[in-house]
Amino acid sequence: MTASETVASTEIESRDDQVITLRECGCTYLAIATQLELGRATMARKSYLRGLKRRSPEEQSILRRHELERFDALATNIAARTDLDDNEISRRLATVDVLRKELLDG
Repeated sequence: MTASETVASTEIESRDDQVITLRECGCTYLAIATQLELGRATMARKSYLRGLKRRSPEEQSILRRHELERFDALATNIAARTDLDDNEISRRLATVDVLRKELLDG
């Protein structure tokens, strides 16, 4: 690995750690992406998952549990929405299921 690749890798790891810290503080992926200028919420989520893989198994377990709790709250809020039709609620709940699967499969 060249010196510039090492610096880039270190910067990515640092950003991934920032994403995890912000997520643990309750920030949404969209808010994190905006704050860290990542462009999209999906980039923040990918950064979170990448950073999660570098943590110890014990810390991964804790972080996954917290994230699953956030996903459960999100799913509850989606299911309670009265301004959305059943198809939109189902679509959004399916998206939460995908997020859960990616978290657990990572």
